[in-house]
Amino acid sequence: MSLNRTLVLAAAATAVVSAQPAAAALYSTTKVEALYGWDYEDTAGAGFGIDNDRHGILTIANATGWEYGDSFFFVDFTNLDRGSDDEHSSGSAHAEWSLRGNVGALSGTSLSAGPIRDVYVIGQLDLDRNSATRKTTHLAGVSVDIDVPGFKFLKFHTMYRNDESDGADGSSVQLTAVWNVPFTLGGAELTFEGFADYITEEGDLERQFLTQPQLVWHATDNIGVGVEWQYWQNKFGLEDTDESLPQAMVRWTF
Repeated sequence: MSLNRTLVLAAAATAVVSAQPAAAALYSTTKVEALYGWDYEDTAGAGFGIDNDRHGILTIANATGWEYGDSFFFVDFTNLDRGSDDEHSSGSAHAEWSLRGNVGALSGTSLSAGPIRDVYVIGQLDLDRNSATRKTTHLAGVSVDIDVPGFKFLKFHTMYRNDESDGADGSSVQLTAVWNVPFTLGGAELTFEGFADYITEEGDLERQFLTQPQLVWHATDNIGVGVEWQYWQNKFGLEDTDESLPQAMVRWTF
């Protein structure tokens, strides 16, 4: 699938979800982010090229919740500001779509205990598309929502992961945390938000740790400006291939 076709399908899917009537969903939020970063790890520890050292990213994301579960979808379009001299400079897309079913709501039983508010079953589909890769990863497992004072939300996912890339052989486990902490500073509305993924070894791929915390100033209800820090240990599952860098960000929420 070409990048242009992926972009069209992603935009269409986001539009369909965000256009659902209010009665069908308890909430639905869509955001578009433009990011620019530098000092990306462009060479694997083994010495071959894997990326370019600076580029722009366009992210489209939607979160929607219903009585019995929720969904989250996002797609990153990378290197849109670069040429197409080689496979690392041409555009690429990474998309993730997760669906969660609230076990307590579906069964009519309260599963809350201590800080655990809700328990879910979760399924997720990851897609990677660029000039060198056509990969789909399937994930499934359990997710919990945690009540923590000051947090808008805190979610933990534990998922079985089946990666069909050439270097992967078998399965692994992915642990994910997602959070959002709103606060005010000098009258300004801000959030500290983001996610962290830990993926165990799979085949020839090393364990990975990726986190992208964001500090966002909400200038208006729709416009946010901030910085995202990306830390990726064993990038793409490649040994001794680590990166740590800032990314400037502008966000439009609707």
